[in-house]
Order: sequence, then C-alpha cells, then structure tokens
Amino acid sequence: MSLKHRTAKGIGWTFASQVTRLVVTFTVTAILAHLLSPRDFGLMAMVVVFMNVFLVMNDMGLPAALIQKKEITEEHISSAFWLNLAEGLVLTGILALLSPVIAGFYGRSALTAIVLVLSTTLFISSFGMIQLALFSKDLDFKLPAVAEIISVVLSGGVAVAMAYGGSGVWSLVGQAVSYSVLLAALLWFMSGWTPKFIFRWSAAWELLSFGLHLMGFGLVNYFNRNLDNLLIGKFEGAATLGFYNLAYRLLLFPLQSISTVIGRVMFPALSTIQDNKEKVRQGYISANRYIATITFPLMTGLAILAPQFVRVFFGIKWDRSIFLIQVLAFAGLFQSVETTVGWLFQSQGRTDILLKWGIFSAVVCAGAFGIGLLWSAEGVAVAYLIAELLLLWPTLWLAFRLIDLRVSRFMRRFLTIALATAGMAVVTLGVRLALEKLVKAGDLVTLLISAAVGGVTFVLLLLALDRPLVRELAAIPRLVASRAEVPLSEPLVEEEV
Repeated sequence: MSLKHRTAKGIGWTFASQVTRLVVTFTVTAILAHLLSPRDFGLMAMVVVFMNVFLVMNDMGLPAALIQKKEITEEHISSAFWLNLAEGLVLTGILALLSPVIAGFYGRSALTAIVLVLSTTLFISSFGMIQLALFSKDLDFKLPAVAEIISVVLSGGVAVAMAYGGSGVWSLVGQAVSYSVLLAALLWFMSGWTPKFIFRWSAAWELLSFGLHLMGFGLVNYFNRNLDNLLIGKFEGAATLGFYNLAYRLLLFPLQSISTVIGRVMFPALSTIQDNKEKVRQGYISANRYIATITFPLMTGLAILAPQFVRVFFGIKWDRSIFLIQVLAFAGLFQSVETTVGWLFQSQGRTDILLKWGIFSAVVCAGAFGIGLLWSAEGVAVAYLIAELLLLWPTLWLAFRLIDLRVSRFMRRFLTIALATAGMAVVTLGVRLALEKLVKAGDLVTLLISAAVGGVTFVLLLLALDRPLVRELAAIPRLVASRAEVPLSEPLVEEEV
C-alpha cells in the first residue's frame, strides 16, 4: 500500500477512534456534571495544572525522536524504553514529595492525597509510550485506536460508578488512574515488542538531541496553555475555575480530538518524506483542510448555540460558562490550524526553533492573562482570544519558512471552508433566534433543530463551493473499511520518488 493511502487510512482510523472517544468523554462529562459540583471539577483542575507539567517531561521527547529518525536499531528502541521508564519512576517520586507543597499553594490540604494517587500515572504510562511510538512509525493506527477506545470507555464507567457512589472529586481521580493502567497494559500486549536488556548512552543521546528540545517546548507550551487555569484557581477560587475549566475543556476538544490526532499520523508521514518540500507542502495543506472542515463549523456552531448547549447537557448551574465557551470557541477554531505547525518543526528536525518561538509566545500570553485577570475569568478568556489572533500570522510564517510555503497561499486554500462556515453561522443564528423569540421552543428543541439546520447548510454550501474536498473526505471511511486503494482526488502525502 502506498504512503499516501497508508496515511489516509491512518487518519481514518485515528479519526474514527477519536470520534468514539469524544462521544464517550462528552457523555461521561455530562453525567459527572450533574453528579458532581463545580468545586469538584475545580479541585481536579488545580491538581491537573501541576500534574501535566510532569506528564510533559515524562517521555523526554524520546517517542517523537524515534518516529522522526529515519533509521533506528534495537539499541535505540530498548535504550529509549529503559530511560523513559526510569524517568517515569523518578518523576512519580518527585511529584509525590511535592504533594503537600501543591496543596499549600492553593491552601487546600485535601489536594495532598489526590496528588499522591495521580502521581502513580507517570510511572504507569511509561510502560506503553515506546510501543505507541513504534505503531506510529509504522503508520499502524488500528490497534492503538482499539486500545484507546477500550480504555476511555472502561475508565469512564469507573468514574460514573464512583460518582454515583458519592465519591466526589475521587471519581475524576479514579477515571485518570484507570485510563493510564488500561492503556499501558493494552499497548504492551498488542504491540508484540518487548524491551531487550540493552542500554547504550550513545544511542540514547542520538534521540535526546532531538527530544530534549521538544520536551522543552512541551514545558513552555504547557505553561502557556495552563497559566490561565493557575491564575484563576489561585486568585478566583475553585468554583470560578470550575466554570472556566469546563469552557476550556470544550476549547480543547477540536485540538485533542482532531488536530492532535491527525498529527499523530501526519508527523510520521511527513517525516518519511521530509526532504521533499513540495510533497510536504501538499500533505500539510490537505490535512489542514480536513481539520478546518470539521473545526470551523463545529466551534462556530458551539459559540452560537452555547446557551442551549450548556443548559441541556450541564444544567442551569453552569450558566456562567456560556460566555466563556463562546469566547474560547473562536480561540479553538484558530488554534485547530495554528497548532499543526508543530508537525513541520518536528518532521524537519527543527525543534530548536520550535522551543524559541514557544518561549516568545508564552511571554505574550502571560502578559495577556495578567491583564485579563483584572476582569476575572471572563477577562482571561477574552485575553486568550486576542493573544491567539496576534500570534497566528507570525507563527505560520515562521513554520512555513521551513518548507518554502507562503502564508497567503495557505490561507487561500481555506476560503471555501470559511465561506461555508459563515453562511452556516447566519442560518444557525437565525433559526435559533426564531425558535427562541417566535416559537418559544425549549432549549433541547432549539439546540437540536438549530444544529441540524446549520449542519445541513454547511454541507450544502461546501458541496457548492468545494466539491473535490467533500469527495476526498467521503473516500476516507471507505478506505478504512477496504483493503483496496480508494482513489483520492487530491494528494495527501505521496511517496517520494
């Protein structure tokens, strides 16, 4: 099977997996939102701010380095595994020791035990990271998709069962721990690879020269993405953070469920053809058009229908999140494309530039958050959006220099999608207002009808404006289900000749 079709098939599997995960995660979150309080979510968010710093460091960029490196040996793989496992154990110990410090930072002693339990996931997840990297390098995404679906479904069941039993915030802790255990175990047994008792510093350093820059960017980027949560939790309290965190998690849906997931396929695919700039440009633009076709209407529709969405799925007690969701939805729309520049920096082996730009971006966002905090969580959300808009063009320009791509050429390929989204927005808002003001329909009816009409409008407009793109997307499910090669109307990633 050609690289182009393996890439398309990989995107199909990862997308199918993520849609399932998205549905399950959203359903579980909606159930937990009724069973738990905003304070419970806020407490978990306080811990996650610190917890994820350690998660970023937990692989030292070694899995990505294995994927990017053209030729690897058993020495590279086993050395990476043992180094990664040792780091997971060390980080677990450090986080456990810091648990009272983290609790003291927020002035909440109950956080100590939560941090202690969650710290174990650092070591547990280390058992499956290299196996997942090997799957990715081979562009084999079927088995990892199955493992992730099983893990998210069972861990969601654990959370709901604990919440019904009155476990409060511990329901969220149980979900995180059980997910880590299940995913690591499944990846270990599905991969067919087990580590050899081999460790060579020379092999490890070959990978670390790439991976440490990537880890550094991960830390800076995490600081950038979580400073808002940290400031709100510190100065506004758990309840306000709970409202903001709900909106922020919805912002992350298109990033975690679409852009990042497709990136899991595109990074190894683009690494394979890293020396052929034209093929990289073609593949990068095509993949981003796929992403925008989903995220542009999804996040725009979420912003328009946020009042009904929140009241139907989370309840009236979450009304303060409505404005936050509307603002952050547009930030998520732009980020769904902007964050994909990481594929280029990584596949071209320039994680050093990625790190430097990440530091600059973090400084800009930190200043914006500090100003926005004067107006509580709502001010921080607006500051977030403004900072993203200011950074969008220079971020694209810097990354596109690596593959000789003009930002204007890239932007033109999104014109039809943007026009279809704009038309959908007008129709969706009109239907929503008509149902609210004239028909006096309830929130559920308004949400369902408005979303359905908006979705149909977007598809019809896109068919009229960009039929080849619609055919391309329609071919992917058939490709996933078939062993034969399904014709693709435009190049995704083509084999280098």
